[in-house]
Amino acid sequence: MKKTFASLAIAASIAFSGQAMAGTDVDSMMDKAAKLHSEAKDLGVVWKQKAMKKPYYDTYVDQVAAAKEKGDMAKAKTAAELAMKTAEGELKQAQTPIKAAWEK
Repeated sequence: MKKTFASLAIAASIAFSGQAMAGTDVDSMMDKAAKLHSEAKDLGVVWKQKAMKKPYYDTYVDQVAAAKEKGDMAKAKTAAELAMKTAEGELKQAQTPIKAAWEK
C-alpha cells in the first residue's frame, strides 16, 4: 500500500511539473512571437486576409488564451507554435528586399 501511494505521488508530481513546464514553454514562445510580430508590424507587414476580422497572429493569441483557460496545454502549445511561425514569416517578409520582376 505504501509503495502504491508513493508511486502515485511521484507520478502526480511528474505530471504536474510537466504541465508547469509546458505552460512556461508556451509563455516564452508567445513572448518571443509577440516581439517578432511587433517588429514586423512596425515595418508594415501583418498577415491578414480581407474577409478576416483579425490578423492570423491575433487569432492564434486568442486560441492560446482560450486553451489555457480550459487547461488544454496541447492545444495552447499548437496555437503558440502557429503564432511563432506566423510572426517569423511576417518578419522575414518584412526584412526581405522585394523587387518587381521588371526591376534590375
